Amino acid sequence: MKLKSLEIAGFKSFANKTTINFTDGLTAIVGPNGSGKSNVIEAIRWVLGEQSSKTLRGSKMSDVIFSGSSTHKPVNRAEVKLTLDNTDQYINSSYSEIIITRRLYRSGESQYLINNSECRLKDINNLFMDTGMGIGSFSIISQGSVEDIFNSKPEDRRSIIETAAGVFKYKQQKHDANLKLQQTHENLDRVEDIIFELKDRNDQLKEQSETAIKYLDLKKELKKYDVSRIALELNQVGTDWNNTKAIIAEEKQNAEDINKHLNELTSQKKSLNEQLEVLLTKKEEQQDNLLNYSKKIEQLSGQQNLSKQEIEFKKTSLKEHKANLEKLNSQVADLQTKEKEINSEIDKLNQEIDKHKQYLEEIDEDKIDQMIADKKAEYEDVRGEYLAIMQKIANVNNESTYLEKTQKQADVQNDSNRQKISGVNDEINQLEQSVEELNQAYNKKNEEVQKVQSDFNDYQAQVNGLKKQVDDQQAIWYKQLEDTQNLKIKYNSLNNLQNDHSNFYRGAQSVLNNKDHLNGVLGSVSDFIKVPAEYTTAIETALGNQLQQIVVTNNASARQAVKFLNDNRLGRATFLPVNEISQRSVNNNVLSTCQNSDGFIGVANELVQINDKLKSVTSHLLGNVLIVKDLHTATDISNKIRHSNRIVTLSGEIVNAGGSITGGSNKRQYDGVLTQKNRLEELEKQFKESQEVAKQTEAKLVELQDQLKELNAKSDSFYDNKRQYDGQLDSINNKLTFAKESLVRKQRELKAIRMSNGGLFDDDIDEKQRQNKKLKEQLNVDLVNNQTKSKDIQEKIETLESMKDNNSSKVQSTREKLIVLKEKLSNFRDQKANLIEDFDRLDADIDDEKDNIDELNEAISNNMLSVNQDDEIKLVNQQIQSIQSNLQECKESIDKHQAEIKQVEDQIDKQTMDSVNQQNYLNKQTNKFDQLEKQLASLKQQLIGKYEVNLNEIDDIVVDDTIDNIKAHIDDLRRSIDHLGVVNVSAIDEYKEVSKRYKFLVQQSDDLKNSSQQLTDTMNKIDVTVEKKFKDTFDAIATQFSKVYNEIFGGGKAKLLLTDPNDLLTTGIEIMAQPPGKKYRHMSLLSGGEKALTAIALLFAVLKVKPVPFSILDEAESALDAENVDRYARYMTKLDDGTQFIVITHRKETMVYADTLYGVTMQNSGVSKVVTANLNKFNAAEE
Repeated sequence: MKLKSLEIAGFKSFANKTTINFTDGLTAIVGPNGSGKSNVIEAIRWVLGEQSSKTLRGSKMSDVIFSGSSTHKPVNRAEVKLTLDNTDQYINSSYSEIIITRRLYRSGESQYLINNSECRLKDINNLFMDTGMGIGSFSIISQGSVEDIFNSKPEDRRSIIETAAGVFKYKQQKHDANLKLQQTHENLDRVEDIIFELKDRNDQLKEQSETAIKYLDLKKELKKYDVSRIALELNQVGTDWNNTKAIIAEEKQNAEDINKHLNELTSQKKSLNEQLEVLLTKKEEQQDNLLNYSKKIEQLSGQQNLSKQEIEFKKTSLKEHKANLEKLNSQVADLQTKEKEINSEIDKLNQEIDKHKQYLEEIDEDKIDQMIADKKAEYEDVRGEYLAIMQKIANVNNESTYLEKTQKQADVQNDSNRQKISGVNDEINQLEQSVEELNQAYNKKNEEVQKVQSDFNDYQAQVNGLKKQVDDQQAIWYKQLEDTQNLKIKYNSLNNLQNDHSNFYRGAQSVLNNKDHLNGVLGSVSDFIKVPAEYTTAIETALGNQLQQIVVTNNASARQAVKFLNDNRLGRATFLPVNEISQRSVNNNVLSTCQNSDGFIGVANELVQINDKLKSVTSHLLGNVLIVKDLHTATDISNKIRHSNRIVTLSGEIVNAGGSITGGSNKRQYDGVLTQKNRLEELEKQFKESQEVAKQTEAKLVELQDQLKELNAKSDSFYDNKRQYDGQLDSINNKLTFAKESLVRKQRELKAIRMSNGGLFDDDIDEKQRQNKKLKEQLNVDLVNNQTKSKDIQEKIETLESMKDNNSSKVQSTREKLIVLKEKLSNFRDQKANLIEDFDRLDADIDDEKDNIDELNEAISNNMLSVNQDDEIKLVNQQIQSIQSNLQECKESIDKHQAEIKQVEDQIDKQTMDSVNQQNYLNKQTNKFDQLEKQLASLKQQLIGKYEVNLNEIDDIVVDDTIDNIKAHIDDLRRSIDHLGVVNVSAIDEYKEVSKRYKFLVQQSDDLKNSSQQLTDTMNKIDVTVEKKFKDTFDAIATQFSKVYNEIFGGGKAKLLLTDPNDLLTTGIEIMAQPPGKKYRHMSLLSGGEKALTAIALLFAVLKVKPVPFSILDEAESALDAENVDRYARYMTKLDDGTQFIVITHRKETMVYADTLYGVTMQNSGVSKVVTANLNKFNAAEE
């Protein structure tokens, strides 16, 4: 097998499609730094599945897509194809040629392909597993890989041996087995939790089932004896009933006679009572009037006395508040005086501080130092000017001497060159004019180009900014899509669980899953009720398995569903006919007691929501269940209501009717049906919100993409315009360059003519002499001025330094005074701030005192009105005397009528007593008759209603015994039944179902334990295999390492050592080496070059033990010197018969041994290009 070719398009700096064909032997890829040669190896890494953008020298994976340059636009996808020749079937595949392709789009989508068929990354990893190729193998070796060998820990270094040993397949198998083992343990924990819960339930139901069977037997015997008792009592009660009926008829006639006489006396009494009633009414009216006027007298007197007391009290308080007001006004006056004094002091201090500050500003030492420094610098500048003037004077003198000599030579020269010079001067003038015009044209065009470039840069900046916004928005959108998808998966998973009722018992689950085929099945209790989150645990606990009960329309629907379960043997279920189930409620006295207790929340059925038509369901299930805050509250209320109702806490504890308490928790908690239902609603809400946010983000992304498209179009237009302007500018520049070159040529021609004539002519020499004379005169004037200026500067420097010395002590003294004055000013300002606070406080106090004085004056005025009420009191006393006289007359008339009524009442009492005695006897007999009649009906009802026995069936059941013996036996039977307590008859069938499920789960637990043991055994076998392969490979590589090391270094020795030979699964690997002429020591103590070559020797040893079809080395020899690079490259040629080497290098010592040389260049900024040279053909051509 070998690498056949690599095709790169849009990957990093390879903007254009580039193909590299690999040959046998050693292939070297070279190029300057920054040319993109390492991008070739990174392309191979990437196509083989590299997922780390950091490894690919990027911050995110989209960085591998070509991002554009000054000459190339960005591309929208990166694609790399790697073609492998598999004719030797090195990879277990039916293909003789394998093409691995990877694509990445800017939108974030990616693709992996094998032979143009889309696949997963996992498929590519599996293809290369344990072949020694692929990501992380030693087929791709970089400088970092070499450094990792000598820098990594011994435990990390073992991965080299593991890769060569091909144990990753086994480690993956162990990893998969370990995951299965963890899953098995989790399943086992869950099953054991359920078994733990069911065991108590199973034992409890077993006990209840046995009790229920005993209960049914006792009930059967009780029926027999109770029917016998009823039959005997029927005979006795029938006889008593006939006798009592005759007595009642006789007593009714006697009662009629007595009542006739009693009615006559009653009429007489009624007439007298009516007259007495009129008198009593009149008396009550007079008494009420007397009472009202007496109360009014007391009220007026009391109010008068109270007002007098309040007036005296308020006058005293008024004097105190006025005194306080005067005192406060006095304090304000004192403060105002003090404020004026402080303000005066502050003004004085500010003036004195300003005076000292002004003085310091006038004699600022820093300012004087700066002035001295400026003058010294100015002196140095003047000194430099002096030297420059002297130099110019010397130059003028020298030039004058030279011109005098030249004048003498020029006189003897031929004047024939004068005409040539004139012609050349004309051409020079024309060229200079052309250059000037072209310069102006160039500058103008250049300004236009700069403006176009500026506009282009602005648009490009906008494009780049918008691109970033698009990328950011796209990343946000993908994240939101991922979040939305995750919510959808969670919702669907939980919704399916709810819809399938998979956590219901088999019977309920079967009915609900087939309710479309059953009439009147509405759904489970959990389907209809809705519970606030804070009450979910309490309601789930209160209902328990009742949540699985099935709501049906009527009894007929329930019977049909029960028949369905029986016919198909699908288990049991409980049904709730909506219109026929009984409703439960809490006794009013119990409810009142609960409502007066802290921590009581409410009756359970009032805390849940359900359709009004199904209210009877929650009333039946929860109508007598109480919900409270905590267990302490529950036990307290239970004691108060004598344990009459079941009470559930918010955290799920139960105080049962009767007083027993249920509580605690399991090792693993699972969500209940209602909790799952609430969670489902929350997930649905979150999913819709996330979906809406993703839609908004997508709309914004589309908008940004449209804007980007529009900006790109404008940017392209500006780019084309810029290129047009650049061409025009280049044209003008070429013309300008040609004109300047022509001008230089003509100037040289003129200079040559002049040189042939001694360089100057008479006119020129005379003119130059006049210029020199004028210049010399000016320089002499400049020299005198310079000397005068220099003297003035020196005098100013001396004056400033003297001033600095004199002012130093005064400045220090002034600064100290200034500090003291500022401290005094700060103190006075603090005092003033305190005064302002005191003013505010006193103002508030004065306002309060004024308000109090106003209120007191108003209250005194109001109380004075209550004191002047003497006339009203006198009038009321006169009315009281008149009422008392009328009241006396009324009393005398009442006494007379009461005496007459007393006589009539005595007669009525006698007749009434006779009537009552007779009526009592009649009532007694009537009650007896009614009781006997009820007894007869009750006994018959007991036979028919309670025991479903007709009177003609009694003889077949009755026990032949006395009534007393029968009753005694009945009492014994009832005591036995009562002793059994609350009996759950349904426990018989429920025990059968739970017992069956319990046995099934125990069997499941045993199966899971066996599975766990098998997985553990498998992992142990894998460990044995891995240890053997690791040891065999390690020994082979260690042997080859010693040989390769000796061969590469030209002597010396090296060894591989295990850090823990007894633990081959985790042992690390140490490297010991002895380069020629040095000590035998640990690899970490070697020099950098020795470390690198030792690491390379180890890699070559691995290749000899585990040859791979190809090996890629990315500047692995960069740390080696020239001699060791030669050894490294020479040894590589010994291995290239079995391995195809591709090396990235910039070392000529490596290039020498290459069979094929690829050069990577970057002719255009930011874009790499590959050129090739087959050195074998070149060498053959040389020969």
